[in-house]
Amino acid sequence: MTEAWTSRPLDLGTDEVHVWYAFPERVAGLTSVEHLRAILSDEETARQRRFVFEKDRDLFLVARVLVRVVLSRYAGVAAAAWNFTEDAHGKPEIAGPAEGIGLRFNLSHTGGMATCAVTRNHDVGVDVENVNRRVSMTELARRYFAAREAEAIERLSGAAQRERFFAYWTLKEAYVKARGLGLSIPLDGFAFEFDSRDNARIVFMDAVTDSAADWQFARFQPSRPHRIAVAIRAPSDRPLAISIQEMIPPGGFDTV
Repeated sequence: MTEAWTSRPLDLGTDEVHVWYAFPERVAGLTSVEHLRAILSDEETARQRRFVFEKDRDLFLVARVLVRVVLSRYAGVAAAAWNFTEDAHGKPEIAGPAEGIGLRFNLSHTGGMATCAVTRNHDVGVDVENVNRRVSMTELARRYFAAREAEAIERLSGAAQRERFFAYWTLKEAYVKARGLGLSIPLDGFAFEFDSRDNARIVFMDAVTDSAADWQFARFQPSRPHRIAVAIRAPSDRPLAISIQEMIPPGGFDTV
């Protein structure tokens, strides 16, 4: 589904997760940089200007605007009005306004795409990766993934190997981000398994204390090269409704 960047309020139930994504090139082609920058804080604008390459400036800009506009879709406040803080591990959280209390979000971006996941009262993490990235898949898997994951990757080849590698990668990143504990969680301390329908399930080793019954996961392919994974802390026996939508601006989108 494609949604314009407007101020129409949206419902978000406690049993729902909404994932939004945007293509920086498409946004930049429809909306001026100045219009987008007007939504950011002074600190965000300064950070955006420090990037050397235009594509990196555009990606940062669209990612930050995406978060603000998405949150405003549910709280009915100006996109420029949001204030954010970071916890001890650098995870961003809403500091104000009061209308945003209860909303939880997470942001990720990679070459060509930004994505934001939003829930109410659930820990959530999202990761997006471009599978066209040049990476040493087997080497990285042996170094960072659980042994069973590395072995599964090595048994595959070609496109199947690449798909499995990025499935593990995005799921692991999404889980770590949802926990909000940063690199203190060892990536080889947990592993993912897939059932006959390719649904993901997490398994924990001794190095990580957690319960698989407390987590739900979803994966999406919003474009040919992009893969998105979402991790939500919610009982696995009560499935959430997880949806994904593209958000694109019209000629001049309403910033609420």
